[in-house]
Amino acid sequence: MPSLVGSEMCIRDRLRILTAHLRNPAQQPCPGFMDAQAVDLYRELLVGNFDAALRACFPLWIRCLGEARYLLWRDEFIAEHACRSPFFRQIPDEFMAYLSQNPQRLQQDLPYALELAHLEWLELALGVAQTDTLPEHSGSEAQDPWTTPLRLNAVHALVQYAYPVQQLILRPTFSAAPVLDPNPVSLYLYRDRDDAVQMLEPDALSLQILVSLDADPQSGSAIFQHWQYHGKIDGNAQTVAEQMQGLLRQMLDLQMIDFVNSNDCRTLHD
Repeated sequence: MPSLVGSEMCIRDRLRILTAHLRNPAQQPCPGFMDAQAVDLYRELLVGNFDAALRACFPLWIRCLGEARYLLWRDEFIAEHACRSPFFRQIPDEFMAYLSQNPQRLQQDLPYALELAHLEWLELALGVAQTDTLPEHSGSEAQDPWTTPLRLNAVHALVQYAYPVQQLILRPTFSAAPVLDPNPVSLYLYRDRDDAVQMLEPDALSLQILVSLDADPQSGSAIFQHWQYHGKIDGNAQTVAEQMQGLLRQMLDLQMIDFVNSNDCRTLHD
């Protein structure tokens, strides 16, 4: 009677040989125990699924790098990266992880390539993130943002980049990679109640409020008092307080922030 253990090991070995070839046919020969045409079809389907997912998530990144460089990165990703998820919908997540492991090599292709890829991935990730339905904002008559605890939008990301890559997202009509000079930028992305991902470049005061709420949900007055205690108020305190109150109302209307409720915030930083 044949050994079941031996049979299982044989199957594992065959799968290992097959997947090694599917990942990198240039370096790993086609297994002799399978039909070559069938293996070619498997490889075509594998690459096609990966390619479709990457082109859907990173169109501007691909355009900036150029087709030839993109295909090299795609094929090396398939050959080298150990994906943690078996789902094709998470291929962009895995590709972003792969790029993040090779920042210096990617920077040689294009200085801002990693940040552009991250911003494109971030828009997709926020768009598909699972969360409870966002509550309807009840308006100024119900709650006062100056005295009621606030939090960031339930699906958001607050990020900083060394290059202004958001310019490429906002004006995606280029045909060749634009030249971008280093110019640090902070961006706030969030998903509104219509499930559309919004991206804003906050001014200095707005950014300070967002950073404070990111650290700890709290009321506008609590933020102001903390700043005042630590000497972070520049200029007339009353004027800053009035500016903050008006700004908090605007941020609520834009759905950048919301009043604290029982739902946990969802953030995406990586």
